[in-house]
Amino acid sequence: MFGEITPLVDAEDKDFVATAATLLPAGELTGETWSKWANAVKAETGRKGRGLFMTLRKALTGQEHGPDMGALLPLIGRERALKRLQG
Repeated sequence: MFGEITPLVDAEDKDFVATAATLLPAGELTGETWSKWANAVKAETGRKGRGLFMTLRKALTGQEHGPDMGALLPLIGRERALKRLQG
């Protein structure tokens, strides 16, 4: 989970994930970052629900299911998250 993964980004989601990458907050990622970031991505793109959360999860973890993203995002870290989001 924390090493190299293959992000799962469908062709129709590439622009969405690229936009999400630009909205990832600067600095250290905390347990609160996920919800703040998801809300910013939702406001910018209009996506919500599964189309928002599942797409980000797959891009960041390469998996459709797993632990709470609020807990995972700080463990993944900003640098690794950006690398995964940018493909």
